[in-house]
Amino acid sequence: MTAVAEPNVYCVVLARNDNISHEEFVEIWTREHRQLIEELPGLVGVQLLPVAEPAVGGPDGVGLLYFSSGADMKAALASSAALRLRDHTPTFAKSAEATRLLLVAGTP
Repeated sequence: MTAVAEPNVYCVVLARNDNISHEEFVEIWTREHRQLIEELPGLVGVQLLPVAEPAVGGPDGVGLLYFSSGADMKAALASSAALRLRDHTPTFAKSAEATRLLLVAGTP
């Protein structure tokens, strides 16, 4: 039996707050929020993928944060930079309702 590698990709599926448009969500997410993402220690790649035609009440985007190792990801998620991200997310997205996954993949 093959052992499963340690997760090294943080995936989040986000929906916008009701008081903003999809376009506003994408603007905030890909500019302000991305700047905060890039402060995460050990981060080796970021993909912010807006949904092309979001359904009412459905997700507006999928974010993928890549790390070299599971240990790097764990350290980043426990950092002060991650705290700033968590504080910023509810300003534009339904953070409490987000789907978060830890994935296993190579770096981009």
